[in-house]
Amino acid sequence: MIHFGLVYSFEGDRADDVFRETIEEVALAEQVGIESAFVSEHHFVDTGFFPSPLISLSFLAARTSKIKLGTGVLLLPLYNPVHVAEDCAVLDIISGGRFILGVGQGYRPEEFSAFGVPLGDRPGRLREGVTLIRRLWTEPKVTFQGSHFQTDELPLNPRPLQKPAPPIWVAAKKRRAVELAAEVGDGWFADPITPLAIIRRNKTYWENAIRAAGHDPADRTFAYYREFLVAQDDDAAWRIGRDSMINGYRNYLRWGHLVDNEGKPIAPDREDLLEDIVKERFTSGGPERCVADIAMLRETLGLNHLIMKMKFPGLSHENVMKSIQLFGQKVLPKVSRN
Repeated sequence: MIHFGLVYSFEGDRADDVFRETIEEVALAEQVGIESAFVSEHHFVDTGFFPSPLISLSFLAARTSKIKLGTGVLLLPLYNPVHVAEDCAVLDIISGGRFILGVGQGYRPEEFSAFGVPLGDRPGRLREGVTLIRRLWTEPKVTFQGSHFQTDELPLNPRPLQKPAPPIWVAAKKRRAVELAAEVGDGWFADPITPLAIIRRNKTYWENAIRAAGHDPADRTFAYYREFLVAQDDDAAWRIGRDSMINGYRNYLRWGHLVDNEGKPIAPDREDLLEDIVKERFTSGGPERCVADIAMLRETLGLNHLIMKMKFPGLSHENVMKSIQLFGQKVLPKVSRN
């Protein structure tokens, strides 16, 4: 069975308006049967990108009742994991046990420089951070002696509502990061802009690492995050979303975050490639096209969670609401039968 969620990056000229719209969108998603909603994190972005996902999620928790809420993702190496463990325990409690902690290493040097964290420390800080958070959530007192973090008989109170603990999904793009996700995470969060051929190959590394540790991959979550737009038909979807889609991928290109199908970086000046990249890596179309795309993703990747980004800068709130409504009415009933 495949589960569906939404992921949000709050950005735009009027962040207050964007957030108010998001509240309505997540409420509608809950109503139509979408099971989760995630909030992402970046810092010092000129689009007004929200840097504080846990604060945003606490408000969403108060305005919803069933939908699971998660970070998609929290840049864990920038934080003290003891503080994260406390804040997330509180969020799990106030949401009624609906929290998922999604974490990632991050990749933008300016973020790490601003917080005084060496970029090269990312894997170690993530490994220790996830390990320490899980122990704090599940053990009465924790003594931990790592290279980056240390505790001595530290108790965490209150603990999360979920038992034994909220799930921790680890975002990863490259082989070593994917194997680290297998080592410490309850799930792997694959990103939307990596070509499917690379994600499929990385999934093999992820599964092998899980088995090497004596566990069954079937017991772990494989979540794939993909940009997604549903409209009345394929032409309408492209007309409505084209500029916003390309502008979003222009940021990925500018940040040096796009690679080709062989994993080679795409030069930041290759804007001529953006339209073809968007058409390949973005699900956009009428309901039938979206159903077919989901079937392709299931066949290609064997995923069990599809986390959709339906709101992106420049796309109107009205069109996002229509996309969510159409997904619930005309896509979800067809893809949830299997």
